[in-house]
Amino acid sequence: MTQENVLYSFRRCPYAMRARWALIRCKKSVMIREVDLKDKPIELVRLSHKATVPVLITKEEFVIDESLDIIKWALSNSTYCQDIFYNSKKNEDEVSSLIVQNDNKFKYHLDRFKYASRFTNCDPISHKNEAIKILSEWNDKLSKSEQIGSRIWLVSNKETIADWSIWPFVRQYYIADPNLFKRNTDLKYIHKWIYKYLNQSNFRKLMFKNKVWKKEDEPTWLKL
Repeated sequence: MTQENVLYSFRRCPYAMRARWALIRCKKSVMIREVDLKDKPIELVRLSHKATVPVLITKEEFVIDESLDIIKWALSNSTYCQDIFYNSKKNEDEVSSLIVQNDNKFKYHLDRFKYASRFTNCDPISHKNEAIKILSEWNDKLSKSEQIGSRIWLVSNKETIADWSIWPFVRQYYIADPNLFKRNTDLKYIHKWIYKYLNQSNFRKLMFKNKVWKKEDEPTWLKL
């Protein structure tokens, strides 16, 4: 058995971000290994058939190579954030539906808006507009939440793993064109929701820049 939990990650990857976010919020001690996606370490390639981040190796030597599974592992192995765990289980179908929408439809259009040059015959404006349609749906959900309480969340006025799983991707949309995002007043609830995450002290821990991991390096730990 290994002595520590080990996470292979890439700081700016939204899938890796949401996994690290859950680990930070659940205060799970994790040794972090920053990966250069253009020069992946052989250790990562051997661990997972998909050979991309995030990948978690637990102390018990279980390999978890899907970000949602890492989130669920963090929640189920921590005494922290039990409300997130409970809220997510209680509203499981809606939470799951939102995450699927994000990981499939929203991510598809986001990539083709933000990285249009990587795709053949890609119309970034069309994909931007399709992404906005989805953001507008989520904005409506958030507006209804605010009518119930002082805080806004995507599901039932409670923070769930839907919020954790989606906000890193909305951040990607935001940083693709910050001025465009800020000028869109129709998304005012999305603005409030995403800024709430970006202004937390945990966000600075999340985005701490570690050097790319080499086998001979001293251990580096995820900041909690």
